[in-house]
Amino acid sequence: MECEQSKLQRTLFFSVLLLWFIAMMFGITDSVIAVRVVAWLGIVLGVITGWFGLQEMSRKGPTLIINESGIDDKRLGVGQIPWTAISSVSAFKAPLRNKSLIELWLSDESTYVSRIPRRMRMVAPILKANGHSPFVISMNFLNPGFGPVYEYILRFVPAKEP
Repeated sequence: MECEQSKLQRTLFFSVLLLWFIAMMFGITDSVIAVRVVAWLGIVLGVITGWFGLQEMSRKGPTLIINESGIDDKRLGVGQIPWTAISSVSAFKAPLRNKSLIELWLSDESTYVSRIPRRMRMVAPILKANGHSPFVISMNFLNPGFGPVYEYILRFVPAKEP
């Protein structure tokens, strides 16, 4: 099973980023100094967001590949995780966005945590402290959606006991 980014994500990302920069351009010409400072900070934030977003958008091929060998989520950056390394899987709703996420519970997380990108590695201890796995798969803007992917994963690994 291969999951690709939807065209809607690309369209929304570039549209929102363009509107963001237009709003910030109006802000930097404002006469109030506080508004100009906030606008410049917004431009810096927009450039950083744009950089990571462009990296996501320019990725060729499927974002998530699930097959008989294991799971390869290109966003995690750890390569393929074999089914033998995954002890269980669970689903939970993200509190702010009300979106379902898939958590992979690995038998030896330290092997894979060292390979995830630095920004995700910094968040891993916080996720663990809150009872979540650092290996989370978001199905936002991926086709097919959450349901078919979760059911497919359950063919290979058991659901985590609550």
